[in-house]
Amino acid sequence: MVRFLQALAIVALLYVLVLAGFAFAMRQPPDRFARLMSHVGPVPFLIFPFESMWKNARSGHLQVGNDAPDFNLPLLDRSGTVQLASLRGVRPVVLVFGSYT
Repeated sequence: MVRFLQALAIVALLYVLVLAGFAFAMRQPPDRFARLMSHVGPVPFLIFPFESMWKNARSGHLQVGNDAPDFNLPLLDRSGTVQLASLRGVRPVVLVFGSYT
């Protein structure tokens, strides 16, 4: 019985350590997170609560009515970039997030 409890404690400790590692990885910039996750197979997605961890890690602090954070995006023809701050007060900007697949 003692060996079983020791083994259970070791498994629980490993679970918590790996869970903390994934939580840390989710808070990294997207390119670093993608590189880290490219080495992970499908099994951890069945063992760890990835959806709730992801929502927590990427929830942000914006509230309804706050200004959008500034960002740069490449132009469609790749001739330069556009910065959100350069459009503030000039014309309306609509940000659309989603998938059209």
